[in-house]
Amino acid sequence: MHKNVRSVARGVVAACTALGVVACGSDSATGGGQHAASVTVSPPTTSLVAGDSVALTATVKDAQGNTISNPTITWSASDTNAVSVSASGIVNTLLAATDTITATSGGVAGTAVVTVQAPAPIQMHEGGLVGTVTFPNGSTASGAQGDPVDTIPCGSGADAEHYHSHVSLFVNGQQQALPLGVGIQNAVVVGDSLAIAGTCFYWLHAHDRTGIIHVEPAATGHTFTLGEYFDVWGEPLTSGNVAGNQGDVTVYVDGTRYFGDPRAIVLAAHQQITLEVGTRVAPPVYAFPPDY
Repeated sequence: MHKNVRSVARGVVAACTALGVVACGSDSATGGGQHAASVTVSPPTTSLVAGDSVALTATVKDAQGNTISNPTITWSASDTNAVSVSASGIVNTLLAATDTITATSGGVAGTAVVTVQAPAPIQMHEGGLVGTVTFPNGSTASGAQGDPVDTIPCGSGADAEHYHSHVSLFVNGQQQALPLGVGIQNAVVVGDSLAIAGTCFYWLHAHDRTGIIHVEPAATGHTFTLGEYFDVWGEPLTSGNVAGNQGDVTVYVDGTRYFGDPRAIVLAAHQQITLEVGTRVAPPVYAFPPDY
């Protein structure tokens, strides 16, 4: 019995030698029966603008320095909020950040560094337009129609405080302009679209289609939320529905991913809120008009 086993073993080795197979019978997951000793990712460093993508490649070698053909590679990113990386090594950038991308094969890892720069600021102009016109002007029938909304009244326009937040809305990668005249009763555009008039102004309102929210309470000591602005507008805001656009909603506040209830976001001066329904895109950076 022992003689037959040794004979079979010698026969297997002889067959492997004849076929020129290295480490015949190895259970290595790297392919070709070779064990990974090193993984090199190329290019080792990349600098991109948020929203761009780059294709990375990984070379896997054994202890003798031979390149392993068709290795099994797993890709990962150190900050999946900033970038996403596909199974084939395609890195899609979302936020300004420096991220480490790791390729792992047979328990051996190699890395590359992707630096993502913020896009150039988009200059907003009073009375301007940011995005595609989709919504009708003013609040809807479900929103501000003269009576208080969430205890927010419609007043004369005299303000004890005055600051501005910005909201942008993307639906499957396409920006939709928020409407002018939200929170302004009987809103009328005056002259060259740089001014808007109305019979009363809610403490949260919009003059134009730039996405700028004017926060102008007639008394100090109040805080306001994005949910209250959407109530003044008369449109829904949930984790699955933004102004009638339904789908997975991704939220960024000042370029940082926000995971809470979007209605609870407290409005602040020069704050930038990005709402994305469906396909994720890099949140733009906006420059407020002078004196805002």
